[in-house]
Amino acid sequence: MSEEIDIMRLLKRLFDLDNLIADKEADKKIGFKIDEEVGLLGLKRERSGLLKQIPKEYAEVYERIRKRYPLAIAEVKNGFCFGCFQQLPTEMLTKSNEIVTCPNCGRILFWREE
Repeated sequence: MSEEIDIMRLLKRLFDLDNLIADKEADKKIGFKIDEEVGLLGLKRERSGLLKQIPKEYAEVYERIRKRYPLAIAEVKNGFCFGCFQQLPTEMLTKSNEIVTCPNCGRILFWREE
């Protein structure tokens, strides 16, 4: 298994954690009571630990994209980036073990394992 695949798995876990944190923060804004220690703070601690496992250059790219778009990672389906819904160039459509970004929106792309 290549290093890029492992990094991509960590990035996807980070992406999922970011979505969970955003959901909890939205719940808190609309008035739901959130157990800070177990809920939001626990998720943020886990996120911080996970971020330290990702090589700095990838973590920086992810964080930069996340500042621009709430969803920093996008799935590729039928040749389209599901972040910006633009068709990808043909040479990008083959699954690669390298981490690639969309040439249109810059999101990190992934192909779902079948």
